[in-house]
Amino acid sequence: MGVGAPSSAAPAGCPELYVLAIPGTWANGQNPGILGDITAGLGAETRVQYVGYDATAFPWEKAVYGKSKAQAVANTTGLARTMLRRCPGTRIAVVGYSQGADAAGDFASEVGTGRAAIRPGQIAGVVLLSDPRRSQRDNLVGPPLRWEGSGGPRLDGMGWVLPRAFTICEPSDLYCNVPQDYFITRIVGYLAETSDPTPSQIGQYQAEAGAIISELLTLGGPGKIVEELSNARAREQIISFNRFLQSGAHANYATFAVQPGVTAVGWAHRFLAGLA
Repeated sequence: MGVGAPSSAAPAGCPELYVLAIPGTWANGQNPGILGDITAGLGAETRVQYVGYDATAFPWEKAVYGKSKAQAVANTTGLARTMLRRCPGTRIAVVGYSQGADAAGDFASEVGTGRAAIRPGQIAGVVLLSDPRRSQRDNLVGPPLRWEGSGGPRLDGMGWVLPRAFTICEPSDLYCNVPQDYFITRIVGYLAETSDPTPSQIGQYQAEAGAIISELLTLGGPGKIVEELSNARAREQIISFNRFLQSGAHANYATFAVQPGVTAVGWAHRFLAGLA
């Protein structure tokens, strides 16, 4: 019997909905941040599990970003498969914030495009807050956005999971909405994604690198690449990024309104609560 195959009788104690919550960088199950509010009180038929991973970004910590995120994806997949083996009738939902949204989105993409040993129909819903790989193709909750995430969009998208996957991004959050001409920022995002690269993602890495180079060449040929990498242009974007960090926009999702009177956290909680 494959993972997620139907069963005539569910074992005792199986939840209707299994929510896998993936915290952001430097967060964990003991300090889940906004995910704590999103996953609190989802109902008796729902079980919540925080996904543990190194959740780091810099080389002097336990793991660089790419390796850390890959660990989060693998742990999410493992928890989902373990649950589905015991409880084939349980449906899976994933919610992630920041690096956790990056991992949750990759997990959903792998399932939705048939690259995981989990059927797309087993995924009840996906919520991504401040996803660095947010795409214009994703289902956006909140005001319209002009750009995409700093890590570049997922090459294969969400596949069959897309109708049940939603992304939320505060417009001034550069992690999930970086101006297209912020090439330094996008290159840094690309380098973070490809740190300790995952072999199965090589096509994704090549596509994003190609997109950045192609856009630079279209704007002004090789000279534009040199100009973009100049100290002056780099300083400009570093200053802009520091202003963004000081603004608190990345941590603003508890108060950011995606609909009149509805915050991002409130919308995500209501969506997950409605799945069971």
